[in-house]
Amino acid sequence: MSLPEIQLTDPIWRSLAIATMIIAILTPIIMVILAFRFSRSIKRMNKKQLSNQKIVEKRIEIYDKMVPKLNDIYCFYCYIGNWNEITPKAVLRLKRELDKDMNIYASLFSEDLSKKYMGFKQLCFVSMSGWEHEEKIKSYYELRQQNNLDWEDGWTQYFDTNNVIEATKIKERYDELIEAFKEDLIMFHYS
Repeated sequence: MSLPEIQLTDPIWRSLAIATMIIAILTPIIMVILAFRFSRSIKRMNKKQLSNQKIVEKRIEIYDKMVPKLNDIYCFYCYIGNWNEITPKAVLRLKRELDKDMNIYASLFSEDLSKKYMGFKQLCFVSMSGWEHEEKIKSYYELRQQNNLDWEDGWTQYFDTNNVIEATKIKERYDELIEAFKEDLIMFHYS
């Protein structure tokens, strides 16, 4: 090897030594930065998971509160289960309670669930706005009158027999509403 070749490689070796030192210094710094970012990401994910868990728990609580009321209305309209034990006043009370629950908790559920609830409610009830806010049950009362020993004559005013919907349509809407509840129970909020 000649002397000029040794001089050419000497700066290269110095450059490599400097580069090695820079890499040796930067590696721990980069590792600390990456570890910090990874730790923040994990904390964010854990916080999001806890939030999702709380939302699902609240949805289950609301489901447990609302679905028995919906089921009573469904039974009343389709003449199944305990339909003859449910009074017209009780059905209207259940409707008002469900309306209140849906208004309070709508933000925890999907828009689809709210739409399905409104669709079910519109099949079952006639709601008139205004000061008197007269609500009527879209159903016939004769069979109810015959099968309820505690029937009161004044209850006939709670019925609108001109807009009665078939029980099969009510069952379809009820099933769609319950399915929307199920979907919302398992839906997670990832935004």
